[in-house]
Amino acid sequence: MATLGISTNTRLLGLAIIHQKRLVAYSTRLHKSSWSARKANSIITSLEPCVRRYCIKRVVLSIPREYHQTKAFKILLSAIRKHFAEAGIPVLDYPTESIYLFCPPQHKKIKRVAMIGLTERHPELRYCLNKELRNKNKYYLKLFEAVAVATLQEEKK
Repeated sequence: MATLGISTNTRLLGLAIIHQKRLVAYSTRLHKSSWSARKANSIITSLEPCVRRYCIKRVVLSIPREYHQTKAFKILLSAIRKHFAEAGIPVLDYPTESIYLFCPPQHKKIKRVAMIGLTERHPELRYCLNKELRNKNKYYLKLFEAVAVATLQEEKK
């Protein structure tokens, strides 16, 4: 009865699987090709092994604000929802800003601080945090957003 957290755009896919409030798997996947219906299908197909292996019972999506959503992103989101609806798996939405709930109260609500807060809760993310803080281009941010929404949903149960 695991929860799958997904934070995606049309290029990067962050995945986190939480079971009994424990992070059991996480990854970031890069889909470099230009946007097409085939690419959307490829992204959805890449989720299937996670669903089978971890017996996913709930999917949580990290949804950016409306003005950050392109037409291609909306198509991808619709395809993800349709795929899980057909499988009978409920899909819940959380705003991307949910990551800020992991910032300690005395700190500014910035993504760097939120990622540190998540790493304190899930120490296995330390490697990804260190790499992300050194990176010029943000690569692991989608992973941290996925972990955040999945963690919030697991704690809500």
